[in-house]
Amino acid sequence: MSPFPRRLAALLLTTLLAPALAAAQDAASPQPETGGDADSAVAAPEATRDPELYRAEVELLSQGAAERRAAAARALAQVMVKITGDPQAAAHPVVRRALPQAESFVVTSDTSEASDAGGNTAIGGVPILKTNMSFAFDPGSVDALVAGAGLGYWTSPRPRPLLWLAIDDGRGARLVNAQQLNVVKPLASRGVERGLRFGMPSGSSVEQAAVNTIWSLDPGPMQALTSRYGGETQLIGKLYRAGAGWTADWVLSDGGTVLSRWSFSDPSPQRALASGADGAADALARRDAVTVAAGEPGPLVIEVVRVHGAADFARAMGYLQKLAVVRELRVLEAGPDSLRLHLELAVGPEGFDRFLASGDVLQADPLAPPEARRYQLRP
Repeated sequence: MSPFPRRLAALLLTTLLAPALAAAQDAASPQPETGGDADSAVAAPEATRDPELYRAEVELLSQGAAERRAAAARALAQVMVKITGDPQAAAHPVVRRALPQAESFVVTSDTSEASDAGGNTAIGGVPILKTNMSFAFDPGSVDALVAGAGLGYWTSPRPRPLLWLAIDDGRGARLVNAQQLNVVKPLASRGVERGLRFGMPSGSSVEQAAVNTIWSLDPGPMQALTSRYGGETQLIGKLYRAGAGWTADWVLSDGGTVLSRWSFSDPSPQRALASGADGAADALARRDAVTVAAGEPGPLVIEVVRVHGAADFARAMGYLQKLAVVRELRVLEAGPDSLRLHLELAVGPEGFDRFLASGDVLQADPLAPPEARRYQLRP
């Protein structure tokens, strides 16, 4: 039984995150025909959630059941990064406890084979096939984990920054446009992993003439060109050789306000390009993420009633032991139809209640005062 019931989604969206999720996860409207999208495969979002944010694909290292469980954990870790905007989200203690149970979050999964077109890992440069596994996770379960861990929830309509990129490989700076999507694939792929999409300019003569402005990383003069595509957020970058490697310099702005500037150097031009997606996601999540208070970790004594017999005892104990927020569980007293338990929690009581409120195992006893911390086993 999943420790994060799907009905918890409604509770989170209507009571905890409603103000911030009024239009959450709604991607920017499509670019005009004159432009392009650096990730054209992303599906249209729902009114309050973008389903793509709850999906991830990882490579299978073998076909065994253990590896599939591990793959689900790796995929859930990716989804947590997308939803929170925090690249370290999977390292949170509550999330780490949930990862071994990642399969209980899965709605659908599928495998596919992809060719290593570069042939980089095969003798003689012959492409080999790799098996990938894609997972779609239950949004309610993921949202519950985010809220229960007290992590930020990256809400509001996520902007789709227009990418103004100039590259100089020794032959002079040139603009990358919508007809050259393969060039920016490392950035677009990393953007998908971080829950962010980018638009591309068409490469008109006016835009080509602005390459020196792009190279100077001056967002002001580029704002008018960005506005033509229906948005105000722009990522301006330049990629150039530096010594034995490559350097990428970036500036992210929104409506004339600079949100962040950063640089990244690496022997690989692909990794240097991908740094644009990381820096943009970091800056936008830092600005837009909403943290739901989970309370201070510590002990909590609770009473569970309506426990009639060994089967009910096993059901209640098994459920609590699987909750990612429960670090330790001890039985203080066992009566004819009740249990008194001592819990060591990774969150405060409010975070704990968030997991139980819409669950299908335990519910708050409506006849008990809130301070009593009395729960009853659901039928």
